[in-house]
Amino acid sequence: MTSYEVELVAPGDCDVEGIDSGRSETITVDEDEYVLSAARRQGVWLPADCQQGWCTTCAAELLAGEVDQSDATRYYDVDREADMILPCTARPRSDLRLRICQMDELNDLRAANSLPPGRSR
Repeated sequence: MTSYEVELVAPGDCDVEGIDSGRSETITVDEDEYVLSAARRQGVWLPADCQQGWCTTCAAELLAGEVDQSDATRYYDVDREADMILPCTARPRSDLRLRICQMDELNDLRAANSLPPGRSR
């Protein structure tokens, strides 16, 4: 089985257990594992709600690498074109570098493109 290194970069205003704000943490993710579940298994509690690729709570910006986002319930071409991903349903296809805590940015992008924001309920 192939595993990848995933660097999670936390902006200064991001409060996540397992990463200090303004710092980064590198985790290992198997090719058939979602980034969110791998992070939690390794003590990094990324924000999440639905965990089905629907609500955008876990949104992250893909700074480097490739992901398979095919299991997401709601994921648009404009999300992909803007390098926004949903770690709850993202499987790595290479080493990754992600800027986490990007829910507001993804919802703004969707609003600018007349697409619905994420909702878990």
